[in-house]
Amino acid sequence: MRKIVEDLIRIDGVIGSLLVGKDGLVVSSTLLEDEDAEVLGAMSAAMFGTIAKSAERIGVGALRDTIIEASEGSIQLIEADDLILVVITEKGVNLGMIRIEMRKAAKRVRAEIPM
Repeated sequence: MRKIVEDLIRIDGVIGSLLVGKDGLVVSSTLLEDEDAEVLGAMSAAMFGTIAKSAERIGVGALRDTIIEASEGSIQLIEADDLILVVITEKGVNLGMIRIEMRKAAKRVRAEIPM
């Protein structure tokens, strides 16, 4: 799992990546401070869960991924079975390209999880 998040950090404009459980516990992270990873992991799981419930309630189906754009960058989240892959980017990056790489990474995560 560590290699998967490390591969994402190599993409231009990506400043951090982590893999968290839907309960908010960090599985793997490229963030230097463990505290930062724990806070971001908990917040990411909470955001993903809230958006997923809203999507279901609205009737658009199960949430697969989401992008949160802010003035200085973005946070992208994508589901990988019981885990959430999170990528933090600088502003002005190619979000579509990063999304494609995240989908590939999520597929690798799913392949690593024993059935």
